[in-house]
Amino acid sequence: MRLLYLYPEEWTGRRAREVHTLSTCVALVHNGVDVVLVTAGGEARLRHHIIDIAGPGPLPGLQIAVLSRALGPIRSAGIFASRFRPWIRSQPRFDIAYIIHPKAAPMLSGADVPFVYEAHEIFAESPQKSPARQARLEANERQVLTTARFSVATSSALAVALTTRYNLDRPFTILPNAGLPPLDKIASAADGPFVYGGSIADWKGLDLIIPASRAANVPLKIVGGTAPEWKKLGEHLDLTGIAWQPRVPLADLPAALTGSRAGLIPTQPETGPGRYSCPMKLFDYARCGLPVVTTALPSLDSLATGSWCRQVSMPTLEAWTDALRNFCYTDSDAETARFWAAEHTWNRRAELLIEAIRERR
Repeated sequence: MRLLYLYPEEWTGRRAREVHTLSTCVALVHNGVDVVLVTAGGEARLRHHIIDIAGPGPLPGLQIAVLSRALGPIRSAGIFASRFRPWIRSQPRFDIAYIIHPKAAPMLSGADVPFVYEAHEIFAESPQKSPARQARLEANERQVLTTARFSVATSSALAVALTTRYNLDRPFTILPNAGLPPLDKIASAADGPFVYGGSIADWKGLDLIIPASRAANVPLKIVGGTAPEWKKLGEHLDLTGIAWQPRVPLADLPAALTGSRAGLIPTQPETGPGRYSCPMKLFDYARCGLPVVTTALPSLDSLATGSWCRQVSMPTLEAWTDALRNFCYTDSDAETARFWAAEHTWNRRAELLIEAIRERR
């Protein structure tokens, strides 16, 4: 099978969707698929990111094509599309294309390549600058969902929401996010700090866990963000006594998590990611053998987690304080988390995706 993964954005090396995209491509290659990943820039960062995820060895089944979206000081999807059309006409035929952006679908028009759309969110819920732009975004999302060969959703909650919003008459394939295989041994420790690994954006819930850790009198470590972002966070939150480490590459994350008591996912459920997204840090924690304390997110219903993943039913300071104060570490939970991670790898997800594509070709 020859697959085109169309990612019409510049590669930054910092976004969760880039980890998702590259992990998917590498796993497909490991399962015998020839993948051509097309991006809109950042080739050096992308190639470094490949080594971070796949290791330094050769990966002959993965090809990279970079088509700039810039024309002088102007950057746009239209410029990228104007360069993509002649490029794809020059290529041997692809069996299938894979996209995660609605704006990528029109770029495939006329290329005679069926595509799979993977939904991570509802784009039409993102406020736009004008009603016209809002309507156009919603129309584009409806079009991609109705013209794709089939659609993938990363959670059942997202599939239900999209089906209801657009009155869709065909089911989604549910494929939650995934992670790397588990470490050889448990990296957690009963007497370590609670740890949060990820970005420090507003909706991530740091304003809950930082004061909650202080009220519960437990140590907290945060891994993520940059020095300027951490300084800005300190302008409205008391960071006294909180251990902080800047964002680390994926390959170095296990070392940053080692010795922690449990991983935290305090995502706000009223946000789009909170309602629909399957948190990728869940898999990072689990592979290290870290029990998890998380907000009770709808997306977790798509994952068969057990007692090692403890859900906080209400996203309140009181509820999180109680959850941290009453948390009890067990070796059994730590080991079960690793076993769970072994069943939820990118490689296994790629196997399921390949099965879905072959069933619908």
